[in-house]
Amino acid sequence: MSEQQGTSPPSAPRRPAGGPLRALLRRLRHLRVHGVPGVRGHRSVVGNAVRVTAASCLAFYLCRYVLDLSAMSVYATFTVVSLGALARIPGSGRQRAATTVMAIPTGLVLITLGTLLAVQTWAAVLGMLVIGFLVAYAGTTGPRIAGAAPGMQLLYILPCFPPYAPEDLIQRLTGFLLGALLLALAQRFLMPEPETPPFGRLLADAADAAADLADHHGGPAPVQALARAHLAGEALRPTSVPPADMPASPTLTHKAMAHAAEAVRTLLARLDTLHTVTGPHHPYHPETVALLQGISAAARDTADALRRGTRLRPGEGPSAAPLQEELTPVRAHRAVATLDRLGADDRLVYLRRRSQVVQAADCAVVLVLASRLLLGDRTVDRNPVGHSFAYAQVHAPRLWWQRLTLHLTPRSVIFQNACRFALGLAAARATAGLLDLQHGFWVLLATLTLTRTTTLETWSAVRQALLGTLVGAVLAAGLLVVVHDRDTVYAVILPVVMLTAFIAGPLRGLAWAQGGFTLVVATLFAQVTPSTWQLAPVRLVDVLVGSVIGLACGLVAWPRGAGSEVRRSMAALCSAIADAIGQTTAQVVERAGSTDIFALNRALILARESLAQYQCEARENAAGQPDWPAVLVAGADARRGGRLLPGRPGRIAPHEVGAWLRRAADCTAADYRALADRLCADRGMPHERPQPLDIRALLALAPPVPHHGPDRERRAVSAALLLDSVIWLDALTDDLSRIHQEM
Repeated sequence: MSEQQGTSPPSAPRRPAGGPLRALLRRLRHLRVHGVPGVRGHRSVVGNAVRVTAASCLAFYLCRYVLDLSAMSVYATFTVVSLGALARIPGSGRQRAATTVMAIPTGLVLITLGTLLAVQTWAAVLGMLVIGFLVAYAGTTGPRIAGAAPGMQLLYILPCFPPYAPEDLIQRLTGFLLGALLLALAQRFLMPEPETPPFGRLLADAADAAADLADHHGGPAPVQALARAHLAGEALRPTSVPPADMPASPTLTHKAMAHAAEAVRTLLARLDTLHTVTGPHHPYHPETVALLQGISAAARDTADALRRGTRLRPGEGPSAAPLQEELTPVRAHRAVATLDRLGADDRLVYLRRRSQVVQAADCAVVLVLASRLLLGDRTVDRNPVGHSFAYAQVHAPRLWWQRLTLHLTPRSVIFQNACRFALGLAAARATAGLLDLQHGFWVLLATLTLTRTTTLETWSAVRQALLGTLVGAVLAAGLLVVVHDRDTVYAVILPVVMLTAFIAGPLRGLAWAQGGFTLVVATLFAQVTPSTWQLAPVRLVDVLVGSVIGLACGLVAWPRGAGSEVRRSMAALCSAIADAIGQTTAQVVERAGSTDIFALNRALILARESLAQYQCEARENAAGQPDWPAVLVAGADARRGGRLLPGRPGRIAPHEVGAWLRRAADCTAADYRALADRLCADRGMPHERPQPLDIRALLALAPPVPHHGPDRERRAVSAALLLDSVIWLDALTDDLSRIHQEM
């Protein structure tokens, strides 16, 4: 509700108090998440370089000089390099080692397919097209798989070139297996990445913080509790959670985690607003206190259960029943009666406070149920609000299938990236085969590592890579001329060259990475096959060819990256919000139709993915862009109303009140459709700022609930449903106003 409606003085800003405190909290969160600039990042780079160097050198020396198996040595070494350096597997040492071990079966399949399909160029190209797409697209199933995808691509690229040698397949598979196991051991025990707090602990801390806030029922703002709540909520932001800990996979556990995180973050936000914006100095009425006490008890019990982490059986652990009882229409009678006793201005204050408390209670119920599901109780789908937990009884294969098919649309940036990489790699394989290039896999490696989501970024990467490769080629040629065929010298300097390259590359940029890798390749291959200084210019030519192919694919396949896609996906989300507003209102007023939560959820996911890629791309001018996160907030608010309101008992009455709600919903939906049209046009369009809901007109239309009589219960249920519906619609109009402020 807006200040113009009289809910707060005109001079009071519509934001929580404590600006300097929040600025300090944001700074503390940045230091906690990112560490001291230049220290934690350097330690991680050096640690990874040491692990990759130690594992790859040990694997190479063992296979080349102890077992005298050249093919096995190459595959063992490149397995470590691809999964340890080229891939970006996130997480602690334990998590990285687990990801590497889980990648072994897929790696064995990829190497086998690459070896068998190398028989003909057309077979290798077709395999590259299919496998390149599948491996890149598999990143939809979570950050760990997405991080390992570039390294997994190399496991097919390396064996798919001549000579066609199926007789070496055992050596190749054995080398891969050895390299993967050594890398996993190094990740686990050699300068491992530090452990991070489990996601369940973050949920428990946030639930505890919510309980502390709910314990305050008036008086001065609880500064310490608010500060703790801000920190707990910020720790659950997607940008704050380490990628390996993010609940992003389609498993039941991760879906329950994400559901609980959304609920507890919204709970904290509603309680924050309750204490800092919605008339904190006004007295709290008994029914409001009862709801807050129920929220506190539910949140604290949930935090205790999450910290214990023991599996729950039906009937054990935290329960949402007491809080749900406080939300029933019978309990809502008291709130409606209180509303009838208040004056006009006090009714607005009470209405807003009731709005925040009811939304907070709904979120607390969802938090309890999602946490129970996380801890093994699948009976939560039998709950009255269980329609939002429909996935609880869905089998794992179907959950994975739903996730994989969600992005099978040209409007998905993940689908676009997978197509771009697959086409580039297939073109590179065809070029290397038709031109019979020596060491043709370097062409594909260059295409894989230099292709970016925009042509501008690809060109920038190519320039740096060619400069670095040229310098590295000159140094490598000099090294090969001076050392010639003395393998002992190469064996001694290999760890030094590797360690230097794998440290300088991440810290100094792409040019250093390409130059260092050129030296690594020369030092390594000189010990496998007789090599001359001509190996260096061959690599330079191959990198140049791969760069040209990457540029060509960037020009053909979505050259602007996510710049235009983010506008289209946000426009589609605004249209889905408008549809959800109309459908939800029809269900509330007329009890007809249904709300297509799946369509809204799909639009919200695609918009989030587009925004995530857009924020990662370099942009020359970011000014003048709408507040995209505010659009995502509006989508989440629309989805929340579509899940909860249709399940509430009662029907809006009388007819005049229902007509007011339909008109207000139609106006809000029309504003979202106008915003969608403006975003699709991708240019400035005249627009009017959306008007806030005329709550005073509604209060004039709504008759008081009688204190006695047969209609009291029905009218009380209707008033409670109207109250919650207005709360939801008012939040969407506020979201729309925030979006327009940035346009």
